[in-house]
Amino acid sequence: MITPFGIATRKLRLDKGLRLLDLASLLNLSSSFVSAVETGKRPIPSGYVQSVCEVMKLTPDEAVELQKAADRSRSAVDVDGLRGPQRELVAAFARQLDELPPELLEEIKQKVFKSTTGETPFRRRRKGLMVAPASTKALWTFAEQVRATFVNSDEIYFPIMDVLEFRLQRFFDGFYVDPCSKEEMGSEEGLVIAGENCIKLREDVYEGAWNDIGRDRFTACHEFGHFLMHRQITMARVRDDASPIYCDAEWQADTFAGALLMSANHLPEFPTSDAAAIKCGMTPMAATVMWSKYKKEGV
Repeated sequence: MITPFGIATRKLRLDKGLRLLDLASLLNLSSSFVSAVETGKRPIPSGYVQSVCEVMKLTPDEAVELQKAADRSRSAVDVDGLRGPQRELVAAFARQLDELPPELLEEIKQKVFKSTTGETPFRRRRKGLMVAPASTKALWTFAEQVRATFVNSDEIYFPIMDVLEFRLQRFFDGFYVDPCSKEEMGSEEGLVIAGENCIKLREDVYEGAWNDIGRDRFTACHEFGHFLMHRQITMARVRDDASPIYCDAEWQADTFAGALLMSANHLPEFPTSDAAAIKCGMTPMAATVMWSKYKKEGV
């Protein structure tokens, strides 16, 4: 959950046209560190607020408001205000996390949609959560609607990171992108947690997507699909072998991401799938898959 300090910093960044990546560079810190401070995962370091004020060239009034927001932020969970049973539950959960029944841990894990290192888009070995069915063409239509919301019809390249970091808050109040360290994310490249108004991206994926790395752009679009389509799902089960692929959340997110990056409307402009990959900012493999899918569907 983003803190009052994070909210204030983010607003100032947006007002000045700065990405979180830009602020991190100005502070000579990692993007995951800056994000961790804004989201309360790390305490605000001594002198940090002053440094932010200086590198962002804030006015005296802006600096005062930012300091007030920092004072309102907390870096630890306060259990003193909880009733006895609630406080005991929080403490017991923290102490015995490794001893919880596997079925309970699985139930908790199933509230998370994620991208994992080593998974190949469109060819994921891991089955996703069961969600409401959606056909390929329905997902492509939805992707086109999303594209039309953020870019003109003649624009081939979809600016996914600009959308996530600067434009999406207009539609989802309080939304934010949270670049997280490799230590925190481990093998997970991206996360959407049901009920939360954010997308978590591993720091290298966040920076790679900003730097036009095709796989990282696809991951960002994949998690964007989860956020738009699946974030309200709080309980679900993993798809089994007997269940149709079109009920698989991972398949749906991949199908959405592919169409978001490569619009069917622009196919006549691409002589080959490799040319499409370059213009759309995709990996050649992902572009080839989308090329063949469009051909198969008669687009």
